[in-house]
Amino acid sequence: MNAADAPTTLAQGEPVSRGGYEVVQVSRVRLNPYVRLLQAALIEASVACSTIERLTPRTLPERTGRTMLLHLHWLELQYSAPTWARSLRRLVGLTVALTQARQRGARLVYTVHNLNPHEEQHRALSTIASRMVTGQADALHVHDETAAAKVAQLTGSNARIHVIPHGSYIGAYPNLCTSDEARSRLNLPPDAYVFLYLGQIRSYKGIEDLITAFHSLPAGNQALLLAGNVHDADYGRQVAAAVSGSDRIRTHLGYVDDADVQYYLNASDICVLPYRDVTTSGAAILAFSFGRPIIAPAIGTFLELARGGRGITYDPSTADGLKCALAGAQSGQMPVSGEQALHWAEDHRWSHLVPSFVRMYQSALGQGREA
Repeated sequence: MNAADAPTTLAQGEPVSRGGYEVVQVSRVRLNPYVRLLQAALIEASVACSTIERLTPRTLPERTGRTMLLHLHWLELQYSAPTWARSLRRLVGLTVALTQARQRGARLVYTVHNLNPHEEQHRALSTIASRMVTGQADALHVHDETAAAKVAQLTGSNARIHVIPHGSYIGAYPNLCTSDEARSRLNLPPDAYVFLYLGQIRSYKGIEDLITAFHSLPAGNQALLLAGNVHDADYGRQVAAAVSGSDRIRTHLGYVDDADVQYYLNASDICVLPYRDVTTSGAAILAFSFGRPIIAPAIGTFLELARGGRGITYDPSTADGLKCALAGAQSGQMPVSGEQALHWAEDHRWSHLVPSFVRMYQSALGQGREA
């Protein structure tokens, strides 16, 4: 067995069986602590849970005395590869593994983090994979009603769809510094209004739109902080060129260590997420977890997340929508509340969501869909 094919447990623990089933999460995402936090909360609630990175015939867990519930995350990462041929082979392997799991009596739960893979190279395979998994899943998990409506449209039914909000990241990252300490560390003026973009530097995130909108603001006591890992070197150079020569824009175009996340968030006044497409936004949840409101386009999950003073939304189809949102946030004409953002995060701790996940798993067990 190749090391890359070996089952990998991402979190440790001695779970206690509950209800005669065990949850096996399938996820190749390492940087986002979503899967780890869900697993820890399930284990704390005495639900047996483990995680493997990839589902193939070789990594499919052995039979136990309990029904296996496969909980799949970020489907595209299970088969994506640099070439079409390799992607196809991986998708075939996933299909065989799912068939074998069905033959062993397993059930399938699929969390739809993205309706459509971002920057997917092989659209035809993506369509095949999505239809296969959504068709086979005993339960489909989405994070809000907007996504639920879109998935129901895709599947033709809402019978298997479960809406469970995204859990917060409170406690997932260190949060020990003050705003003044964070600004001093990042060499930011203590009295400036600081806009932050924190996340992967990718084209669909609309970062160049944010840079253009910020440049168009009247020069004043404001700063823009851009931080995150560059997904594509050419796009990273494009972003670097766009901010070149500006003393109001600070960048960290590279991996942000978990210990440093607190400095960027606590140095900011508001987080800006100018995405061109979105289903789920972990970045917004991270902002809330540090008591920071958001600015985002009026699309997808942002429509729900920005309610109650937690954010400002703008019409992305208008030329100056983002600029007006930036200006309104800084002037206070579009009021937002960091307290409301943090309150949302407190209400959405993972431990609070476990009962909903258990009900979804029990529903999946009751479906008993055939292979």
